[in-house]
Amino acid sequence: MTKKYKISINNHYTKLIKKHGFNIKGLGWGKGRLNKRYKIITQGYNLKNKSVLDFGCGLCNFFDYLKEKKIKIKNYNGVEINPKIRKFLFEKYKNKFSIYDKMPAKKFDIIVSNGIHNYKTIHSEKIFYTDINKLLKITREVLIISFIIDNVDYKENHLSYKNLFKTIRFIQKKNLNFIINQTLNKYETFLFVIK
Repeated sequence: MTKKYKISINNHYTKLIKKHGFNIKGLGWGKGRLNKRYKIITQGYNLKNKSVLDFGCGLCNFFDYLKEKKIKIKNYNGVEINPKIRKFLFEKYKNKFSIYDKMPAKKFDIIVSNGIHNYKTIHSEKIFYTDINKLLKITREVLIISFIIDNVDYKENHLSYKNLFKTIRFIQKKNLNFIINQTLNKYETFLFVIK
């Protein structure tokens, strides 16, 4: 992750939180959208008794979803680069799990990266593929990553769009199995990369 990318992402979410507070709107999500995404993730792969890393965990809504749905995982960990959000998480969850400020060196059974590559920054596409490579190195079983494809009716300037076929070729070169899920809508894609 480049310094410019980190500054750009931090500034974006700091402004949103200042405007809306520490809630899903403060992270740029609409009402009900996260739970639909989490349902796809948890129905697409069995997380029971697995160690989970939530890469770009935001306010740890995924942790709350797992608890609410009584999905018993081995342990939950998050990666969040925004210092204001991390401070909020430490105060709210009181060491219930680990929150990293960068990608950890240890391995996890399941890694979830939900929408963090959707915000457009400098070198968005390069960072997307670099992150996939890094996340696969610390994934034992499956990497679940969501992104917006470029086959859309119109594009918004602040969003980053990826070519689905280029992403598939990128995974195929690694000789890994994968599942594509586009049941949420026609442009949001969930990619399950199985090790």
